Amino acid sequence: MTNKKIGLLQLASLTFFLGISSFPLFIEKIIKISKSDTIISIIIGSILVLITFKGILELRKKIKPKSNYLKVIISILLSFIFIYLLLETTNFIKTSYLSSGNFYSILILLLLMCLTTSLQSYKEISSLSLILIFIFIPLFIINIIGSSKSLDLTYLKVLFSTNNLDIIKGSVLFFIYEIIPISLLLFIPYNEIDGRKKQDRYLYLALIISLLIIIIDYLLLYFSSSINVLTSYSYPFMLTINSLSSTFILGRLSYLISFYLLFSSIITLSLIICIIKQLVLNKYILKTQD
Repeated sequence: MTNKKIGLLQLASLTFFLGISSFPLFIEKIIKISKSDTIISIIIGSILVLITFKGILELRKKIKPKSNYLKVIISILLSFIFIYLLLETTNFIKTSYLSSGNFYSILILLLLMCLTTSLQSYKEISSLSLILIFIFIPLFIINIIGSSKSLDLTYLKVLFSTNNLDIIKGSVLFFIYEIIPISLLLFIPYNEIDGRKKQDRYLYLALIISLLIIIIDYLLLYFSSSINVLTSYSYPFMLTINSLSSTFILGRLSYLISFYLLFSSIITLSLIICIIKQLVLNKYILKTQD
């Protein structure tokens, strides 16, 4: 008999991609606020995310959204989040890859990709995440090796040189952009997970790894360009990719390395559509584990 439940590795992979999905979209906003102390904002924000994630894991076991009004409110909120992420992701693709492309053509193509993916069940989306993990790992390793050749320690700045209030603002912004995608796990029925007793451990580890990936990616940025340069780009993550294309032996493969961040955005958008569909069709019934 085929196991219809979501495996722990599948759910952990989904958690990982939800954790890194906003990185290419929001990092420039945080750098503009926290400047040379962005790493401090990221670390503080990460701690807040890990603390809040504990509550999310507990809510998944207890919450029972039966009210139709609540479902409508949640659907509307998720719709606004979806539109925002869709527009940001489209702009990221146009700016970073297809500068001569038409914005609306890219948006429609991205929307069609997400709609197609959302036709799958939670298990199939989680399975896709697990498959993409095996693509992500070698690409990320290549990214680190290639980018390390262009690092310059002279970009190291004295920490806490930014106003404390700005550091806190950066931390809060990081927290918001991180916790929203992670909160989507609330809508994956707890009783559809295999090996539930070990679930919290797996998901915590996946989230920690995703936060470490963000920290590493930011440090690659931090030691490759000045803060002024980083804040002059809408998507500074692509600076490491551009430098990689000229210094790494694989050359044109460099742009493929950045695709793992697009994987996470598509998964997040598809999951939101899937959740809204379940809520609108009144099929979403979350049961507490007995």
